[in-house]
Amino acid sequence: MVIPSLDGSRGGNVERLRAQVRESLGDGAAVEVVIGVRPNGRARNVGAARTRGEILIFVDDDVTFGGPEVLPALVRTLEENPDVGLCGPSQLLPPGSSWWQRRAAREIPRNLSPVVDRLTDSDMVTHMCLAIRRDLWDRIGGEHPDLERGTDPDLRYRVRAAGKRVVMVPGVWAYHPMPPTIGALLRIAWRNGIGAARTYRRFPGLIYDAPPHGERGTVRNVGLPRRVLRGCGRLLLAAVTLRPFLLVFQALYMAGYAAGRLLPLPPIPPGGTTDTGAPAAGRTSAGERGSGAA
Repeated sequence: MVIPSLDGSRGGNVERLRAQVRESLGDGAAVEVVIGVRPNGRARNVGAARTRGEILIFVDDDVTFGGPEVLPALVRTLEENPDVGLCGPSQLLPPGSSWWQRRAAREIPRNLSPVVDRLTDSDMVTHMCLAIRRDLWDRIGGEHPDLERGTDPDLRYRVRAAGKRVVMVPGVWAYHPMPPTIGALLRIAWRNGIGAARTYRRFPGLIYDAPPHGERGTVRNVGLPRRVLRGCGRLLLAAVTLRPFLLVFQALYMAGYAAGRLLPLPPIPPGGTTDTGAPAAGRTSAGERGSGAA
């Protein structure tokens, strides 16, 4: 398992994840925490290069699993279904989330995905928690090492281009929290907008448009006019349907996007370290690969 983390702890959640992995897969399961490496796609490449398992599992450092059956179910899905290339659990809010976190998650797309009862093709398989065979990972070149935003649709697109399915696994889920405060949520909207604009400027012909509710249908090479129209449509929809969290989130995202189009592009951050203190380096692959904000 590979866990990218800026500080290696995430308020103690990384150690909780380690404990859950041991409970699910036994003491011999390898957990590689990649600390301080940006962008996160590069961090995943670093972690993958330092592990040897035939199946790679990637998990965000703020996630917890819905039970000990989650990881074995992901592994079993890949072992029993050769047509599946990428799989993940459903995404729920942790128990005890506040009223506004629950409402914001319902209003803002791609924060929740219902538990399914069969293998379901879906664009809600994300780096929150996903599994992929190492041979497929190597064949498609791993993660793009320089994407600031959009690693989820980029990976899904390339897995499907390789002829494999991207599926939600039935009966299992992971908890992915909303930000702890409304202010933090709004800062994420602003930051995501800036990051999406930077990605567009660096990779102008390779942008993806992911469906808002996880239905299959990622579209590649989405131009700026379409993105602007989509953003304006979401603003109008939020206003008409009285969804204040979506309205403010989308407005700040679009403001951040506008700022990111105008501000100078910063250098891509260098690699950091793993939890063993060893130097970290990104991995590249042949050919240009795409990206964009979902």
